[in-house]
Amino acid sequence: MQILYVDESGDAGKFEEGISQNSKHFILSGLIISQEDWLQHLNGLKTFRIFIKEKYGLNLKEEIHASELIRINKIKAYRKIKKNKRIEIFKKFIEELPIIFNRGKVINICFDKTKFESTRDIQELAWGRLIQRFNTYLSITVRDKGIIISDATDEVLVRHLLRKMRVYNPVPSHFGGSRNIPTANILEDPFLRDSKHSYFIQAVDAIAQALYRKEYVKGSLRKHGVDKFFDTLEPILLKEASNNDPFGIVRK
Repeated sequence: MQILYVDESGDAGKFEEGISQNSKHFILSGLIISQEDWLQHLNGLKTFRIFIKEKYGLNLKEEIHASELIRINKIKAYRKIKKNKRIEIFKKFIEELPIIFNRGKVINICFDKTKFESTRDIQELAWGRLIQRFNTYLSITVRDKGIIISDATDEVLVRHLLRKMRVYNPVPSHFGGSRNIPTANILEDPFLRDSKHSYFIQAVDAIAQALYRKEYVKGSLRKHGVDKFFDTLEPILLKEASNNDPFGIVRK
């Protein structure tokens, strides 16, 4: 059994330059691990959290939330840690992920909403792309079944989409037209988990945030090299997800 942990970055609403409060992007990152490696990965995450506690004083029960490490909004425990040290935690977490998940794979969907004529179905489109790639990985690469565990999202939308794709999933053919390849390898409806209670979801959150910071560089963070963090993940990226991007990022 393969487990796909998923987190989103950004929102699916329409973006208007200088007017909209919505994000310019919508990102889905998914971390695939085998159930056989699950305990090993969990122990690796626990070891890292013990290191973070000893070095920075962040308790194991506190969530690692990448965007909050950069700019505090809700997590009060971060206030006792200076900004440069919080960004250091983010960096060390990203650097550790290819080691902890050395047998895992990461799929990334990154949509620049300004390049889409309509953003009405942007979330559904992104989830469709992610589900397709996961199903292909299951059927061709590992020949196994899988489940999806996600942080908070539009559960109804994703559940209905996955159920529909089990019956009808048109995939473009190299010979023109498309073929129906149902997502028969993904079991059950997606399971939702609060990231506060899952080190695995927190890991995917860091991946999604690292991709966001690579795509939409903020000048004040360049001195910390935040726009380069994502590149560290290259060894575990599922580059087959997109032949049009050197990191395998699906962009349309």
